[in-house]
Amino acid sequence: MALAANTEQTITIPGTAVTKYQALFSYIYTSNVFVRNNAAATVPAGGTTGTQKYNEFRPCKRYVQGGDVLHLVTPDATAYVGVSLRQLQG
Repeated sequence: MALAANTEQTITIPGTAVTKYQALFSYIYTSNVFVRNNAAATVPAGGTTGTQKYNEFRPCKRYVQGGDVLHLVTPDATAYVGVSLRQLQG
């Protein structure tokens, strides 16, 4: 998906809360993307350390469940990110 600068985009995970997934992310190597689960992702201000819990810079994977909402944001003019879901058993 293509993200626009400073415009949050969301992905709703399919299924119910008993359906568990591993969300796998892929990025263009120059993309600056922040991801957060079930809350707004933000870009920390320059020269600061972000204080939001679980607001991650380019995570490789996240464990999610049906009904969760992944929030993505970038400060870049355009950033590309791929998200794949792998359903977990049991």
